[in-house]
Amino acid sequence: MSAAVLDYLRLRILTFYREALMLRDGRMPAPRMCILYPTYACNHRCTGCDYAELTRKARSFSSGEMDHVLDELLDLGVQSVEFCGGGEPTLHPDLPRAMDRLAERRVAFGLLTNGTNLTEGLVDRLVREGSYCRVSVEAASRQVFDAYKRPSNGSSGFEVVMAGIERLVRARNRSNARLRISYKYSIDVNNACDAAAAVGLAASLGVDSLQYKCVRNVPSEIADEGLLASVRAGVARAREAHPGLDVVENLGKSFLRRCRCWLSPLQLTIDPFGDVYICCYYRHRREKHRLGNLFQRGLRDIWYSEDHWRKLDEIDLEDCNRYDCRFHAYNELLHELVVEDGGQFAFI
Repeated sequence: MSAAVLDYLRLRILTFYREALMLRDGRMPAPRMCILYPTYACNHRCTGCDYAELTRKARSFSSGEMDHVLDELLDLGVQSVEFCGGGEPTLHPDLPRAMDRLAERRVAFGLLTNGTNLTEGLVDRLVREGSYCRVSVEAASRQVFDAYKRPSNGSSGFEVVMAGIERLVRARNRSNARLRISYKYSIDVNNACDAAAAVGLAASLGVDSLQYKCVRNVPSEIADEGLLASVRAGVARAREAHPGLDVVENLGKSFLRRCRCWLSPLQLTIDPFGDVYICCYYRHRREKHRLGNLFQRGLRDIWYSEDHWRKLDEIDLEDCNRYDCRFHAYNELLHELVVEDGGQFAFI
């Protein structure tokens, strides 16, 4: 991927300009995207996992519930769905069928996975209809992988993940599909030692990008600025040796400074209980961010309720700044264009 394309992707929030104007004027737009968690079940026990308590409950949609969720999303007019979660979405048996249904309705979808269950059926669907697949590896060696990811058994180990990525890349390349494949590396004190080595491994696998991000708001978060600087320097050196790989290094802390988060209605998050949240960073503020349950109340009713507006007004800036959310930068940009600029961007 060229630098020009990467810049375009970072500015894709500008395509939401009209929705931002609606929000500014007190009108709720339909969300463009849903972040959908089909299950809290997981075959890894990552040391930096923020969902450990919920994964022990291993709650998943039933087949009927999955159909109901998709019905509600299609009725609301969602244009894209990301299958991900506190659990591993590929462990849900109805995931392939859900992907097929979205493709039939021309709704885009992507997958965030730990890569342990990239079966031929899933690979085929991703290559034919998927927009992206990000594989969270968090290591560049079996030793670090085992210590960090703590797989439940050999069928969810490092070699299985590598084979799954290779299978996906081969299938994508054979069909010349649009699918973008990323190697994801969330960094904390437990796997910082392996970060730079991941550049060479990702390049050898033939993925399109390697994406780094710091784990936040957990005990293993990197607090030592010296360690973080060392990781960044190692990644920078490795990037020079592999210029064909897009290395996206987002290791700096992001903040909302000029405004609170007012763009969250551009997307919604649904967990395996059917709870609808303001955003995917709900883990430590579940009641504050919970809008309702779509198994008890229609999603359209939840979305356009006065309670939704009230909860947006009550978003705590300090809570948001515990995380590195991509909406931090998006909020700053659209606040300038929509609020401070008075809508002049509309003439461009």
